[in-house]
Amino acid sequence: MAVAESVLEQFIRGNAEATRMLVERYNKELFNLCFRLTLSRPDAEDLYQATWMKAIRGAGRYHDREFRAWLFKICINQFRDNCRRDQRKSRIFLETYESTDAKDLLMEAADSNEYAEAAYEKQANRKMLVTAINRLPEMHKVPLVLFYYQGLPYLEIAQIMNVPEGTVKSRISTAKKILREKLEGEINV
Repeated sequence: MAVAESVLEQFIRGNAEATRMLVERYNKELFNLCFRLTLSRPDAEDLYQATWMKAIRGAGRYHDREFRAWLFKICINQFRDNCRRDQRKSRIFLETYESTDAKDLLMEAADSNEYAEAAYEKQANRKMLVTAINRLPEMHKVPLVLFYYQGLPYLEIAQIMNVPEGTVKSRISTAKKILREKLEGEINV
């Protein structure tokens, strides 16, 4: 759903109500992207807030283009800046299934008539996949997250990343190949 031009014009002029409308409109999509990039709720919240602050401060630099693509580009650039500043590519904050966590998962699966072992294995597979995605080089992780988790088309990803559409397709394909190689024999489907 596109944003009305009048709202964007008011946003560029610094109108607080227009800004509120845009924040409300893109709240979930942007936070989801932030979380997929950081895999940490606190880091995602920081990235989300920094993205909106940069977008609001840079509203005058927004020109006739897809607002979501512009906003996501700011988010990804902020993520890259954070990685460089912290001298790290990414941090993984995943819950571990030790002691009570494992028991709770098994009990929940048993209560829902699922086979407990299958549910636990499925969760473990998901954890390994998320960890492997997070360890991908940034140039492969970002388009993969935008395509599979955000549901963006190749063209929009290309605009966000400032690369040709073919490069996006190639990087996603390479990311999938890397994941297949890393996880071969480890994940039971």
